[in-house]
Amino acid sequence: MTLIKYKARMSQPKDFKNLFINGFTPTDIDFVYDVAGKKYIIGELKLVNAPLPEGQRRALHYLADNLVSAGCEVCLMVAEHMTVASEPIDVGNCEIVKCATMKNGTSSDKMYLGMTVSEACNDFLGIDPEDNT
Repeated sequence: MTLIKYKARMSQPKDFKNLFINGFTPTDIDFVYDVAGKKYIIGELKLVNAPLPEGQRRALHYLADNLVSAGCEVCLMVAEHMTVASEPIDVGNCEIVKCATMKNGTSSDKMYLGMTVSEACNDFLGIDPEDNT
């Protein structure tokens, strides 16, 4: 089963040539969970050993910092996959290689390293994976 509604549109390239502002182009974020405006999980996926561009790293960092400043709990993760371009990425089973969390007033940059995205999301949100169907 897949939750992809518009597969052809997902693979459609975005051309930002007319959105080059002050030498910068937009960045994208692969997924965001917003739980009642209080908890956020922000995730970026990369092919194994692919670098996270500096501009994207800064944008994700600033977004997470601003959410924490607004009183939110945040989990920001970078996960890796080895999926060929013609196949869908099983995001829940990607392994987290970088992570920063702020939860209950405590910050960590190691909490979810080595876990799958699904495991980390369930833990961060306090969900029992057996109840998560």
